Amino acid sequence: MDLNGTLSGRDFVALEQRLFGNNSLFGNSTFGNSTAASNTDDEDLEVNTDVYSRVIVTVIYAALFAVGSLGNSITLYTLLSRKTLQNLQSTVHYHLASLAVSDLLILVLSMPIELYNFIWFHHPWVFGDAVCRGYYFLRNSCSYATALNIASLSVERYMAICHPFKAKSIMSRSRTKKLISAMWLASFALATPMIFVMGQVMRKGENICTSIVSPVTIKTVLQDVTKMKPVYHLLLANQQVP
Repeated sequence: MDLNGTLSGRDFVALEQRLFGNNSLFGNSTFGNSTAASNTDDEDLEVNTDVYSRVIVTVIYAALFAVGSLGNSITLYTLLSRKTLQNLQSTVHYHLASLAVSDLLILVLSMPIELYNFIWFHHPWVFGDAVCRGYYFLRNSCSYATALNIASLSVERYMAICHPFKAKSIMSRSRTKKLISAMWLASFALATPMIFVMGQVMRKGENICTSIVSPVTIKTVLQDVTKMKPVYHLLLANQQVP
């Protein structure tokens, strides 16, 4: 990073690879100067994964898919079919049901496409532009929902154990339902930019699902966010002063 707070091309590529790995949401590390971006564009379709690695990853994916789908399905069946949500007093079961739904959606929506398009057949993208946008939108929505569900469940357990009397008056069924609904709406809202950032583009005569936003634009936005961090910390410090 330069002294003026801007990210150099090499620093930005390193940051992007560390955050998102090789299958980056922003087009396989195309950030940096124009030469590096051009070279990456020429090479990002030349993916050659060893067949043994593909088989191993496929077996792992299949095991995770089977165990995760079965476990979350049993959880939902136990909570819903036997009317556990209506019979038990604790609101934790609403959080567990919501968490099971988000985890199950991630498994069903993400893993098959990742296994097909990112492990075995890297290109071309055969599912169309709508599926490309929808895939990243739904995957990120479910990921946000899972994180928020775990956070809310942790708070609910803390209140129930450390402040049981206050928890009975605060965590009612109706409030829990509203909280879970708000978390899902927030997850969809947070993932909405993916609809506009990702898309199907033609590269080297083949369709691929990648970022359709200019890397320069994303780099500028992240640099602006970096510059705003000192201001945020200053405001936070001022709020803590009595």
